[in-house]
Amino acid sequence: MKMSTTRHAVAFAFAFSSASGAALADIAPPTPASPSPTPTPAEAPPAPPEPAKDPVLEPRALVESGPNNVATLQKAIGLYETILADAARPAKERADGYADLSRAYLRLGDIKTSDKDKLDAYEKGQAAGKKAVEIAGGKHTDGLFWATANLATTGRTKGVMNSLFMIGDLRKGMNTVLAQNPNYHLARNTLGEIDHAVPGFAGGSDERAEKAYLEVLKRDPHFTASMNLMARLKKDQGKKDEARMWAQKVLDEKAPSMRNDWRKFDVRDAKAILADLK
Repeated sequence: MKMSTTRHAVAFAFAFSSASGAALADIAPPTPASPSPTPTPAEAPPAPPEPAKDPVLEPRALVESGPNNVATLQKAIGLYETILADAARPAKERADGYADLSRAYLRLGDIKTSDKDKLDAYEKGQAAGKKAVEIAGGKHTDGLFWATANLATTGRTKGVMNSLFMIGDLRKGMNTVLAQNPNYHLARNTLGEIDHAVPGFAGGSDERAEKAYLEVLKRDPHFTASMNLMARLKKDQGKKDEARMWAQKVLDEKAPSMRNDWRKFDVRDAKAILADLK
């Protein structure tokens, strides 16, 4: 950039004696003019302070999009338990946090290897989900769902025949979630899983399970978890071609509704189903 330079003209006063014609040495020395003061630039206004980062965002991101491993989930759980212990935090924030803590415990239980560790995680997940509902004044859809989902995984770990007494509570919880939000697709999927897992004499029904999964896909054609459940159902029924078709749809999906779950769980599960069908 070309810079302009301001020059100051300096005036010189010469005193000459008209009578004697004074010599050059007698001329009075020039007096320089005072330079113009350099303007002081205006001070820039101070930058506004950055908004405080919500500490709940870190554990939520770990559970939602972080790798699904023990270290990540335990870190998220530790952060949540520290943050949520502060009763001065807003009630909604704490309720939402406890619901997500419940989700973290369920995922941790799913990857633990011993039944004891699994059941311990699921029990803590139920408690966290119930805490969300309590803080929210008795109604928190996410909290209720994850509390009930932890109960369902407890039943799965103990075995269906040892957990038939839970079925009523599981159905009630998931139907309450759907009454609060008819598009809570995970709840509808869980009802379908219960119907598929429970023997017919105990109230299960593959027909109802399939209807549940197809209802989800009618409401949301990109809900890949339901595609996998359809694939498993058809595989268990011996309908291998239909099972392959549903599993392949998961892998071919370009716009999954729950992208993080698709990336972390659904693609893996679809590949496992296809491998079993070979």
